[in-house]
Amino acid sequence: MRNVFLLGCAVASAALVGCGDESNGAPAPDYIRKTIELVEHADNETVTHTDVAMMDSVGDILTFANPVFDKANANQVATDQGYCIRTEVGKSWECEWTMFLADGQISVAGPFFDTEESVLAITGGTGIYAQASGEMYLGFRDVAPPKVEYDFVYHVIVPY
Repeated sequence: MRNVFLLGCAVASAALVGCGDESNGAPAPDYIRKTIELVEHADNETVTHTDVAMMDSVGDILTFANPVFDKANANQVATDQGYCIRTEVGKSWECEWTMFLADGQISVAGPFFDTEESVLAITGGTGIYAQASGEMYLGFRDVAPPKVEYDFVYHVIVPY
């Protein structure tokens, strides 16, 4: 009797081995990791102040729709648009935006710091970026004022 019980346990254990995604029993998908390096030109940004004095304050809203260029900063390859809410005066914003590329969109959310680099979460995408996740690094470029440019490095993970 004990041998039958042990055999039953062994069969059940073997049946469970290799079960992938616990949500539907399907094997876990394979993933593609892709790095996309771009340059955003901050050409179209507006801050809506929320205080009477019209000064930098918590709750201010930054909206933007900007061109995005390839890594060499030579050819426009995308646009982005989004918004940020001021969370700490002179220090940080909390942002959400979408980048529109020829083969799909990538959305991000997270902090934008006034004087230091930021890391944002990739929250999703469309087209070849459907179900995207990963991280996006945002850095400041050294350009002469009044120009403002940012380095965007997307570390995208998508199932294939």
